[in-house]
Amino acid sequence: MTATRTRAPRHTLPPPPRGRHRSGDSFLQPIVESWSAQPAALKVLRAFLGVTFFYAGVQKLSDGGFFHAGSLSYIGTQLQEFSRGSPIGGLLRFADHVPVLTGLAIALTEIAIGLGTLAGIGPLLFAAGGFLVNLLLTLSATWHVHPYFLGSDSMYAVAWLAYFVGVAETRRRARQAIVSRKGHAVGYAAPGAIGRREMLRGSALAGATLVSASIAATLAGPTTQPASALQRRSGGGSAGDRGQAGGGSASGGAQQASGGTPIASLNSIPVGQAIGFNAPGVGPAALVRLGPDTVVAYSRVCTHAGCLVGYDSSSRILVCPCHGAEFDPAHGAEVIGGPAPAPLTPIKVAVDRQTGQVVIPS
Repeated sequence: MTATRTRAPRHTLPPPPRGRHRSGDSFLQPIVESWSAQPAALKVLRAFLGVTFFYAGVQKLSDGGFFHAGSLSYIGTQLQEFSRGSPIGGLLRFADHVPVLTGLAIALTEIAIGLGTLAGIGPLLFAAGGFLVNLLLTLSATWHVHPYFLGSDSMYAVAWLAYFVGVAETRRRARQAIVSRKGHAVGYAAPGAIGRREMLRGSALAGATLVSASIAATLAGPTTQPASALQRRSGGGSAGDRGQAGGGSASGGAQQASGGTPIASLNSIPVGQAIGFNAPGVGPAALVRLGPDTVVAYSRVCTHAGCLVGYDSSSRILVCPCHGAEFDPAHGAEVIGGPAPAPLTPIKVAVDRQTGQVVIPS
């Protein structure tokens, strides 16, 4: 009787352990590996751009006036002002029909790009997204900034483009190294491949974005001073003279006028308040009453990006709703905060003692 011999299985190695303890299955491990695999220069760009975009999105949601019509930082006002003379003015005017939805989309996109960049999720996708966001801002928010290097959005666009190219080049070299070492890219996952882990990380990113947005909205501050504090007044007639940097003011005891283009009655403007008017040859302007007999007038066009400034009566300054530039009307509208490169343009005004009117001299 012949004994039957049982053949040992050809594959005697046990399968890799499954579960949370499997090598490389840690959620944080891909993040750590993505940082360690990058050159130092890309790490600097990645950290700066990721943190900045995350902060930008959170800052918008935590601003009490961002979604409130009439506030200095209202997204609708920003869209209207950005559209003036912009190459993408039509797109901005379309977005202005749904300003709250547009503002929410912008904030969430910035948070997602920031977190995704820091976590190393879809680096090429989010780098392209960051470039597109700043390209749109360059064509709108800072389109009228001259010289161009004073506009930060163009610099951010270049930074995102550099990061995109750097990541793509790093991946190309890594793929070439694998091919040269093994002769072919065995087991190499294409950059665009989406697996189970990537899906889970993407879901976690979406959740973190919503949580961050919710916390920022919960911590939102009070609504800023409404821009409507500058009540509109009409103006016409001949162009008025422009004063020097410290000019554009009128004092009832020092500068008087017997004629000119009337703006408003002096008594109709409380001390410390302001009104808006249309200055001939200048456009939108602000008239501020500094004291019982002293008023000043300036163009409302911000010298940074061309948005129209509003007046904050609590601090008695002119504030741009787009990028936060601040001007002191009591000192020639000099820049006291924000990115504006120069004071607002002064407008010569005077007080007609016979009628009590503030006028632009003929």
